[in-house]
Amino acid sequence: METRSPVDAAQSINLWYKCTECQEVVFRGELERNLYICSYCNALFPLLAEKRLEYLFDEASATNIRLTDAAGMTAEGTISGYPTCLFIADIDVIPIEIDTTLLLSSIEAAIEKRIPLITIAACQPDGYKETLAETTYLTMQMERLLEASLPHITVLTESEIHPLATHLPLGELVIVEGTATPPKPVQPNLQPAPHAPEEQLLTQTPTNEIEAEPDISVDCYIPRETLPEMLGRFLKFFNY
Repeated sequence: METRSPVDAAQSINLWYKCTECQEVVFRGELERNLYICSYCNALFPLLAEKRLEYLFDEASATNIRLTDAAGMTAEGTISGYPTCLFIADIDVIPIEIDTTLLLSSIEAAIEKRIPLITIAACQPDGYKETLAETTYLTMQMERLLEASLPHITVLTESEIHPLATHLPLGELVIVEGTATPPKPVQPNLQPAPHAPEEQLLTQTPTNEIEAEPDISVDCYIPRETLPEMLGRFLKFFNY
């Protein structure tokens, strides 16, 4: 679970954090050394955009960093020695609050310098229906990457507390940070067969249909601690 909170932040100045999964209290310094993963139960704490940039990029490789209060950040750098453009939507940002100029600038930089684009965004809260007004335009701009034969990799986070859904344009490779969670089994709605009601039952689709979330096809689930290495392997596969 990725909902973690500081323990009495006003008194501890955020030096101690409580894991709401195992209820253990973890020192901030230990969390930072452990990529904000609980050392007791391996649950994931949320990562701010700056921290994600720090642990994904090779040391001292980040350049052209742009940061906004509401949207997140964009930067250029190397992952396992391979150059890439990175766009990160901060964890608490909902789609309509995203500054699309940051994402558009990342697309332009990727095309101009002929390097891959990696976009990172949290899954959307359950029931959230509003989306970006510029979604169609963003999708069209993303297609320019495809026309230029430049890969676009999407990384989804916070999948353990929100449904696997996003309203941002997805790349051709979709990665989820964390372990795969098997879907809950659906109990069949058994009804008597019309020709032999006393002997047979037919499985029918329940009549109370649930509104479907956006359909996302995930290529792989990758643990946070191995994400930089695996992204480097994908970039190598794309011959960049």
